Amino acid sequence: MEPVAELNGSFFINDSKATFLDATLDSLGRMGTKVVWIVGDLSTELDEGPVADLLREKVAAVVLFGRRPLIDEEPPAIPVEHFYVTEDLRTAVFLANELVRQGQSVLFSPACPSGNGFANYEERGAEFKRAVRDL
Repeated sequence: MEPVAELNGSFFINDSKATFLDATLDSLGRMGTKVVWIVGDLSTELDEGPVADLLREKVAAVVLFGRRPLIDEEPPAIPVEHFYVTEDLRTAVFLANELVRQGQSVLFSPACPSGNGFANYEERGAEFKRAVRDL
């Protein structure tokens, strides 16, 4: 996990290297604050068992970015109250900035391989950092 910025008492963290759900869950478990989680193409149901407990404990809101046409019709089951979908990463960062509260963090941990127009996790992480700089 790479700290990118602290803005208005909130931390922005790049974890673009987390290309699988297990890596993201490990990162969430290590967070000392509640997070607004920016996630990629998430298709796994996360509303049961220890994973659901971790999400309830650590995640204040989820912002899913990408171009999954069916996501609006049937979003994945995630046990958090606030769930949003954006078309692209830049919009996800701007929305996460609006949602995050002082003392919380924005965690960009996609839990999926690169895609959505990105060649690899480095390019995706660089776009996250550019968007944070533009806040």
